[in-house]
Amino acid sequence: MILLILTSILIIYLFNHFYWKRRKLPPGPIPLPIIGNLYLMTEDVKPGYKMYEKLKDKYGPVFTFWLANLPMVTVTDWKLIKQHFIKDGANFVGRPEFPISMEMRQGPYGIIESHGDRWIQQRRFALHILRDFGLGKNLMEEKVLGEVTAMIDSIRKSMEDVDMQNIFDASVGSVINNMLFGYRYDETNIEEFLELKNRMNKHFKLAAEPMGGLIGMNPWLGHLPFFKGYKNVIMHNWMGLMEMFRKQATDRLASIDYDSDEYSDYVEAFLKERKKHENEQDFGGFEMEQLDSVCFDLWVAGMETTSNTLNWALLYVLLNPEVRQKVYEELEREIGSDRIITTTDRPKLNYINATVNESQRLANLLPMNLSRSTNADVEIAGYRIPKDTVITPQISSVMYDPEIFPEPYEFKPERFLESDGSLKKVEELVPFSIGKRQCLGEGLAKMELFLYFANLFNKFDIKFHESNPNPSIKKEVGVTMKAKNYRVSMKERY
Repeated sequence: MILLILTSILIIYLFNHFYWKRRKLPPGPIPLPIIGNLYLMTEDVKPGYKMYEKLKDKYGPVFTFWLANLPMVTVTDWKLIKQHFIKDGANFVGRPEFPISMEMRQGPYGIIESHGDRWIQQRRFALHILRDFGLGKNLMEEKVLGEVTAMIDSIRKSMEDVDMQNIFDASVGSVINNMLFGYRYDETNIEEFLELKNRMNKHFKLAAEPMGGLIGMNPWLGHLPFFKGYKNVIMHNWMGLMEMFRKQATDRLASIDYDSDEYSDYVEAFLKERKKHENEQDFGGFEMEQLDSVCFDLWVAGMETTSNTLNWALLYVLLNPEVRQKVYEELEREIGSDRIITTTDRPKLNYINATVNESQRLANLLPMNLSRSTNADVEIAGYRIPKDTVITPQISSVMYDPEIFPEPYEFKPERFLESDGSLKKVEELVPFSIGKRQCLGEGLAKMELFLYFANLFNKFDIKFHESNPNPSIKKEVGVTMKAKNYRVSMKERY
């Protein structure tokens, strides 16, 4: 009798797992119990681009990938992405609540992982503050150029052997840190920056591993011996980040002048707004936990992606001598001196703009785009997708689509140039995502990429250091893709 009951339970479980719960979803690989499709993330398909390419070839442009026990509808075709996520964007602004993230953040806080009214409120507030700081205006450009100049001075101290990833990190990090906390990084506080950067790197690396995905969807596994150590590392690292951000806010609370409406950085602006809502429940959405998570989101968005893209751009140019030569030829022809290049020079530096665009495309920093959830029942490519379904516009597949970008793994800035040499508008270049969840710092990032890249090459003749004459372009796996460490040597051009 007991055997019959157990057999019946097993049959029901298997029927539900392998058929019933999948019946209304787009097709996809069979999920295994607990781990879902994480078994597909083997070493030969990391960091993930090839895996999505294989799934697209087998199941079509819309398929279901199971992240442990969570079904994620994945859309890889540009026309479908444009039709739904851009033109019908209001139906795709939700955000799934991943269990480990809710445990770490103590709720759907921040901007990246918030949704509903909180997301609308906090995104609007962040955009308001960023505009006050000069986003899209000369004031912000002056701040970025100040960091560019400081970076150039730093390079001049040791030009024969340079690790540009560290230099890019500290310089770009200073831009966002100044906006968030009101100070930049220099010799007096570089240790603080290094700790923050190391914790960020560790966080992204852990999150991108299959084990991270498994524990992320099943935090209860952290109570079991085999998984406990891994989860403890995740949580300890995250708490270290939050403590660093909270300390900034706590220090500011002790000295803030609430009688003045002015503010010098994001934290001060947030705390003053919080004061206005102190008699409301949960401070009207301006809790300290919200501030912690926003600091993380803005710091990541403002430093991680921009710095990594610059490092990839430098690597790609140096690995392609003909591109390097054309970059220098354009600078010689259009600039012709060692003066600082500004955004007013941008319209005449078409090849440099094309090179930055191609660097963003080929670097393709997010192998899996940030997932969303549907706010209504939708239909995509004949599949009915219910409300609250997790769905991912897979932009990395678009930027490596050979029908859109022939020879997608080759570095060819000419893709972004018209036959007359003018800059070509290519709508499929979407490194900042698409629709209403598009990165709010896109304008700042584009300006930084141009100013850092153009001024670096205008000031210096750059080559690989003799210790690594032909560095690898293999990507280091993480939530965002990093280049393997390489070093360069430089000489003044003027």
